[in-house]
Amino acid sequence: MTKNLQTGISTSGMTRRSMLKTTAAAALIGAVKAAFPSGAFAAGAGPEVKGAKLGFIALTDSAPLIIAKEKGFFDKHGLPETDVAKQASWGATRDNLVLGGAANGIDGAHILSPLPYLMHTGKVTQNNKPVPMAILARLNLDSQGISVAKEYAETGVQLDSSKLKAAFEKKKAEGKEIKAAMTFPGGTHDLWIRYWLAAGGIDPNKDVSTIVVPPPQMVANMKVGNMDVFCVGEPWNEQLVNQGIGFTA
Repeated sequence: MTKNLQTGISTSGMTRRSMLKTTAAAALIGAVKAAFPSGAFAAGAGPEVKGAKLGFIALTDSAPLIIAKEKGFFDKHGLPETDVAKQASWGATRDNLVLGGAANGIDGAHILSPLPYLMHTGKVTQNNKPVPMAILARLNLDSQGISVAKEYAETGVQLDSSKLKAAFEKKKAEGKEIKAAMTFPGGTHDLWIRYWLAAGGIDPNKDVSTIVVPPPQMVANMKVGNMDVFCVGEPWNEQLVNQGIGFTA
């Protein structure tokens, strides 16, 4: 029986294939040791930073960040300096992520899909500069809604938006503008309200004006007649209903 002098592994009865595997494994171990002389998987003292600046928009799916802060979970896991800060809009969230925490922006955020992908590819950033992004967790796959102003209640509109077509045409004939609000161009709310309108024969590019409104401002804007329909996450659809200003389609 002989042993390989470098690995100390017996080579007696080894096939050419097993020898190659052993040699490759030894080479990998050697490379790891060279790159991490103190041990690749050595237990550290904790996170490499004491905290991060995390943004959120006032929506139900921001709850995990807020609860984690209030319950002291960041402190518990070695991030006592974590700041959870409210953002004015998805556009502001994007701009602050581009800046980064070191430049008075933010390091991460509760964020609308597919905004991280659009930032990563530079589709929605200044000068189309890609900003590397990583999605760490899905916070919500529900609780979005399409809401309609109370003036359209008699149409009986729900999933089928075609019931709004005649009402919209009448309002346009009176010289009034039809406004459909969403929270960010290219975001899920934008896609859903466009699909919903188009499926009912209402052209979202010609028959209505699509406008951008931050989630917390949706209800107030519909209350003063600034929009006819909107798509947003909760709790704003529920707030609209509770205040008697509109209904969820």
